[in-house]
Amino acid sequence: MQTVKVRQQGGAMIVTIPREYAAAAGWAVGTEITVKRQGAELSFAPATRKARGAFTVDELLSQIDQGEIAALNDDVKEFSSVESVGKEYW
Repeated sequence: MQTVKVRQQGGAMIVTIPREYAAAAGWAVGTEITVKRQGAELSFAPATRKARGAFTVDELLSQIDQGEIAALNDDVKEFSSVESVGKEYW
């Protein structure tokens, strides 16, 4: 265990995390962490939130509602079977 001082920078209170503690946790400068308060104690953990829009292709595809796609295909089916009137191409 190591003791550190709380200091002020602007309107924030700053606690320095010893380098060896951060390295052991896998943290580097710029790592986002969450702070949780339980009574007079604080705990720090890596943030698990993903940035908005940061999805993998598999995650995006898993969000597709197959029933909705089938209903959409049924709704437009009649349009693909009619004769062209102008320059439409199906």
